[in-house]
Amino acid sequence: MDLNSGFVIIIGPMKKGNKERSVEYIRRRIFSKRDEFSSVEEARCFFKEELGKLNGRGQVLNNGKSAYDMLALERDHLLPEMPGYDTARTAEPRADKYSTITVDSCHYSVPDSLVGQFIFVKIYPDRIICHHDSKEVARHKRGHGKHEWFIDISHYIKTLKLKPGALKRSVAFSQVKPELKSIYQKYYKGREKSFIELIELISCEGMDSIKDAIAILERIDPNGIGTEKIKTIVQRNAIVPEGIKSIDVSDTEASSKEIMSALDEILNGESAISEVSPV
Repeated sequence: MDLNSGFVIIIGPMKKGNKERSVEYIRRRIFSKRDEFSSVEEARCFFKEELGKLNGRGQVLNNGKSAYDMLALERDHLLPEMPGYDTARTAEPRADKYSTITVDSCHYSVPDSLVGQFIFVKIYPDRIICHHDSKEVARHKRGHGKHEWFIDISHYIKTLKLKPGALKRSVAFSQVKPELKSIYQKYYKGREKSFIELIELISCEGMDSIKDAIAILERIDPNGIGTEKIKTIVQRNAIVPEGIKSIDVSDTEASSKEIMSALDEILNGESAISEVSPV
């Protein structure tokens, strides 16, 4: 079974209205509820959520079956999936001495090891993806202004290790995510070198793993949080099976407290007997 792509035929302009009506139906059903958004990403998320509800609704003319149900019945009869159709503009600028590439007058950072190298860039309406030697090396939200800078601090780890004192005054630090800046203000102020090592760890393990490790350390030793301890916990969690990690820590703590209380009672009882003088 093949599906018609739905393109308008040049010699059959009467079909144009049919295609436009399908778009009008979606617009009326979804964006009649809300038509103001703070960003394109928010509008896209709203559209995706409402479209899912619309496709999941039962249709009277199809015996109450939804679009999802009918697709599931037809899926086994469809032709093999075609390769992805990538609609992006490409360019190949050279990384400058600041380890950035320039696209439409805006600067985007790449790893500082690629200074002077040509970077293959795919330019989408909402993002920029950079490749070098057939590997993705950077990804940024696309800027549509003039002479804007989009810097990822993890691209400058090599440079910052040589000059850790330049961290706080750098453009890269001013553009870090609020959660990472909060970690610096709370635990790493005045310890820039250790914070740079944490950034390197985040680039390998992900922010969620680091936040989980910090949460564990806050319960154990709130005043001793450092990169080495965080790294140890992250590596341990990667090795320990999921079933063991899911054990409720509160139950273990409660059992430990009960055992300690019982030992205290025994020890206190023995000391009381020893203090009684013989008659």
